[in-house]
Amino acid sequence: MTLVMSCISKEYAILASDRRITWLKKGTPPNREDTENKAIVLCGRFLMGYTGLARLGGVKTEQWVAETLFNVSPSDYFRVLAENSRSAVAALKLPIQESGHAFVAVGFGSARSSPGDLQPVGIMVSNALGNGYGIWRPRAGFDITRTTPLADPHDFRISAIGKVPTRAATDEAVDLIRRYRKRHRSCVLGVAQVLVNLIRTVAAKHEWVGSDISISVLPRQAVPAQFVEINVKGIQDPVNHLTCVFVPSGTTVETASVYAPLLVYPGMTAIGGEIWSETKPPWWQD
Repeated sequence: MTLVMSCISKEYAILASDRRITWLKKGTPPNREDTENKAIVLCGRFLMGYTGLARLGGVKTEQWVAETLFNVSPSDYFRVLAENSRSAVAALKLPIQESGHAFVAVGFGSARSSPGDLQPVGIMVSNALGNGYGIWRPRAGFDITRTTPLADPHDFRISAIGKVPTRAATDEAVDLIRRYRKRHRSCVLGVAQVLVNLIRTVAAKHEWVGSDISISVLPRQAVPAQFVEINVKGIQDPVNHLTCVFVPSGTTVETASVYAPLLVYPGMTAIGGEIWSETKPPWWQD
């Protein structure tokens, strides 16, 4: 099960997740790969990841999302995801305890009455998330939930979905980010590294989570983002454009590789990709 970490503030939205996919087959040991793309950009306004099922509708979940939302109005994205997820999961005919799935999105939305007033928001579409930290109870229907509004310009929200860290570890990360933002409120480098480190603490204890991390940053000033910035030197402050990087195990966000997420816009989708320099990816075969 993937771990998806997110952070939203008045200045930016950040989404980080591992890339592990685990194949289970009775009578054989689990087969694990760290090659899955779980980063999605919705109409340049939201960063979305997922945990649970790596395949829906007979294809990779990212491809299923692209096909499902291709001709959908952005205002209907999450409603359509919820409706179609229910039927797609039901078609798998899995035992209910194995059918849990969740999409988590962070970004900037606005009311139809004031489209220019962008507000940070987190949205979850899931059939498994419950009330309380780390609760995972699969059920038939998919619900849409939203984070509570930020209290003031200094406020922020952290979320962990999937194979979550201990509550103590998450609370420590929140404290680190709070102290960092007091001095560097508009900077993302430190926040991104805290999220990466938190995922790796879980990966060190649980084989379901990998230590290769994809991380995406969406500054409020870039919304609606029309392109992904290619930065071969990893994340560098200030981040003024939509930026996506891949942080291989043993590296930091300052030395990350270029990573392109799945891009979904009305009538257009683009599947993600990677650019490696100086080193070969772990899946490379000569």
